[in-house]
Amino acid sequence: MSKSSSISELTNLLVKSLRHRIGGIVNFNEIYAQKYSRDAEVLFREVEKVFGAENWNNYDRDRIKQELRKKLKAELERCEFLDERKFEVMDEEINKALANLWLK
Repeated sequence: MSKSSSISELTNLLVKSLRHRIGGIVNFNEIYAQKYSRDAEVLFREVEKVFGAENWNNYDRDRIKQELRKKLKAELERCEFLDERKFEVMDEEINKALANLWLK
């Protein structure tokens, strides 16, 4: 698999994981919040597998962060059922997720 396709797959999985994590955070009183949190963890494990399959340089990391932010913002805009605080926690959750990946 090429690096471009790996980046695309990685960002798509990260978007799903972060969407679920953010959904669990902003709508924590809803019935599905715990399920969203568990799903986020499972998806993040898949992200770690894809991430570990490549050697990433600083350019790749910047590209991943930019694509992730763009895709996640678009995804959260489509999720009208999530509280509007979703955009407030988006950057923080992106930074946490990427920090977890870079440290491993």
